[in-house]
Amino acid sequence: MILNLLEKSIPEYKTYLPDKKEQVTYRPMLVKEEKFLSVITNIKSEFPEKIVNLCSLVDSCFNQKVQSLNMTICDFQIALNKIRQKSISEEVSFKMTCPVTKEIAHVHLNLDSFFTEETESVLELKINDKFMFKFEKPKVKSLLNLTDFPASYDDWFTLIVDSLVEIQSETEKIDATEISLEEKSKYIDLLNKKDFKKIEKFVKSNCINFKLEYRTTDQIEREIEVDDFVNFLKFFLVILTL
Repeated sequence: MILNLLEKSIPEYKTYLPDKKEQVTYRPMLVKEEKFLSVITNIKSEFPEKIVNLCSLVDSCFNQKVQSLNMTICDFQIALNKIRQKSISEEVSFKMTCPVTKEIAHVHLNLDSFFTEETESVLELKINDKFMFKFEKPKVKSLLNLTDFPASYDDWFTLIVDSLVEIQSETEKIDATEISLEEKSKYIDLLNKKDFKKIEKFVKSNCINFKLEYRTTDQIEREIEVDDFVNFLKFFLVILTL
């Protein structure tokens, strides 16, 4: 009886996930999520371990109503940000190195001040009017193909390949989700540079942005925009327990 009352006393909140196009309920982190945090914040943890445990944390706080490995990275960003706000605070203060002056700067940020940019959920790319390549926004599970945050050309190429979901010709349609990354990469290799750049821009597009504002000792007000999902995830891992 007391256990049921305790469970009912846990506050719940709602947020809208734009790619899922659904309003979902979540709660703050509890002691039972500490096991995920211990792996996420451990510097010895491998990158895939951190991603899997971040997903387990999100799934748990959303009461298993989402499968975060299948979330778009955009929705995942929003979910993480909302959990951090309600679990610790909507405000965060930290120190960072100014990329211009190289001095340590103090930054204060309201996590609810993020802004979003609408991006297409699907890219349909026509090739020579005879072929069509269909790409979807990268899912969180795509990051498990990497050993670290995507940085090199090969890392981004892997994410681009994994985002390919359909290939069409005038006479044939291939479900690219059913073929291997190696097989899909053969199709991507045959594209021209201009088309590849369009896909790259689509895959790297982001929907959640923060502006970090601070002042350096020369009294200049400076600003850094966290506007890609790689820097967002790195940033989030830093502020997760602050």
